[in-house]
Amino acid sequence: MFGFGKGKIEITLEKYNFSSGETIRGKISLHLDKSVKAKAVKAGLNGQKRIYSTEVNQSGHMQTDSQFVDVFNFGMPLDGEKEYPAGDYEYNFEIKVPTDADISGGMTTNVLNTVETVYSGSKMSKIYWWVFAKLDIPMGLDVSKRVQVNIG
Repeated sequence: MFGFGKGKIEITLEKYNFSSGETIRGKISLHLDKSVKAKAVKAGLNGQKRIYSTEVNQSGHMQTDSQFVDVFNFGMPLDGEKEYPAGDYEYNFEIKVPTDADISGGMTTNVLNTVETVYSGSKMSKIYWWVFAKLDIPMGLDVSKRVQVNIG
C-alpha cells in the first residue's frame, strides 16, 4: 500500500496455511522514496470476527448490520525509532500462532463470552487472520500492508 509517495511495504511468507502453535515465518521488504522519521517497523498477527446483528427498525423491517471486532492482536518491533533514509530495507520475522487460535482467537472463553454478551442478539462468524507490517509514522499515515492467512 502506498503512503502518499513515502514508499511501499511488502510481506513475503513461507506459506499461508497454519495450525495452532505453528510458527509463521516471513520477510518484510520496505522501499522508501524519501527520508522518513518513524517510530518503528512492526510485524504482527491480527484476528478478527465479524459480528452480524439483526434489528427490527421503526417501520417494522428487519435490518442487518455487521462489524469486525478484534479477538487477537499481536505486534512486535523489527526496527526502532529513527530517521529512515530513502532506500530499501528487509526484515525477517517469526510469529508463533497461539495454541488456542482455532478455538478462541487468542482470547479466553470468558472474554469471548463477554464479547458475545455485549453484542447480544448477534451472530459471530469465523476468525479472519492477517499478518501485517507497517512503518509507524507519528502524526502521519503509516506505510502498511496486510496479508490474509488461514489458521485452523
